Amino acid sequence: MSTITVVTVDGGGNVPPTLRIAGELARRGHRIEVLGHRRQAEAVGRAGHAFRALESLDFWNSGVRRSVPAAIGQAARLAADRDLEHEVREAVAGSDAAIVDSLMASSTRGAQQGGVPAAVLFHTYLEYWEHVYRRGPVGVAARLSGAGPLTEWAHAAARIVICDVALDPASSRRTPLARETDWVGALEAGRAAAPDASAPPLVVVSLSTTWFPGQTDAYERIAAALGSLPVRGIITLGGLRPDRELRLPPNVRMVDRADHGELFPRASLVIGHGGHSTTFRALAHGVPVLVLPMHPMLDQPMVGRSIERAGAGQALPKSSSPARLAAAVTDLLSDEGARSAAARLGERLQATDAAGAAADVVERLVRERSHGAAGSPTA
Repeated sequence: MSTITVVTVDGGGNVPPTLRIAGELARRGHRIEVLGHRRQAEAVGRAGHAFRALESLDFWNSGVRRSVPAAIGQAARLAADRDLEHEVREAVAGSDAAIVDSLMASSTRGAQQGGVPAAVLFHTYLEYWEHVYRRGPVGVAARLSGAGPLTEWAHAAARIVICDVALDPASSRRTPLARETDWVGALEAGRAAAPDASAPPLVVVSLSTTWFPGQTDAYERIAAALGSLPVRGIITLGGLRPDRELRLPPNVRMVDRADHGELFPRASLVIGHGGHSTTFRALAHGVPVLVLPMHPMLDQPMVGRSIERAGAGQALPKSSSPARLAAAVTDLLSDEGARSAAARLGERLQATDAAGAAADVVERLVRERSHGAAGSPTA
């Protein structure tokens, strides 16, 4: 039995796919230890894995309201923190392989310096990481702090991208990094949705468990739009309360938390922020998506554009008026082409064993290490 260490952070949509891969490796007989923020201990314990809190992660809290400069500073520190790097290097000792979140570039270096082959886990399009993230303020700040993300990713033993390869522009460009990367598919599970034809269409709203400026205003505009239509609306907050009380019409209700696995199979449309996990979970059920990106520097606009190009939804600014949102909802609910495109995507996602393919990559590292052949490919 091999020991595989998973290095992650409480960042929202990055966690569920990470735990699914860990679960597949555990099912194959490997011992899993998760290193992360102490807030993750309960969720990791429920998944059946050993957990160790990284003290160097105590600065991180994605659930609080922060200014844009403060958010950039925290993300850059997550990518380049030397204390975190050293703590990870010590914590992975004795492991046969490590999986490290792509947000934690210096931690990838720490694992590798500890003699453990590390697979970087990219939890959205590689196009975003190579271009928007590493060239943006977070990537630049991390590089100036001594941990350039592209360099650390390139020197990792493997790179795993958990997204649909057909939708990721980087897969066709075959950059040096992309040529040594495994696309395993999206990790979101689903079954074909079956909305109740005897009731008004159900529209599910989910705008991230990370707080973004203007999120409450977006909720209110969406609620007003749904209030003008013959639909049932449900807003899921993911445990993140708005900064003021929302005014809701009679046909829209709000819940603190909800199981998307229960809601999406009954939905006719999902309105989301473009987070990779939420978007692809909706698509895994064959449900079209209206994407309202909450932050221009994240992957959300890219995800929205790709879904629009695939014909499975639309993308609009988060500042769109209730009238514009209502028109988009009406269009998507009546668009047979969007439903068909979402259904085709859903069938492809349902047929993909992404967790198994990711586990195969990690097991390859274990075998290479056991034979003394583990390497560090460079770009």
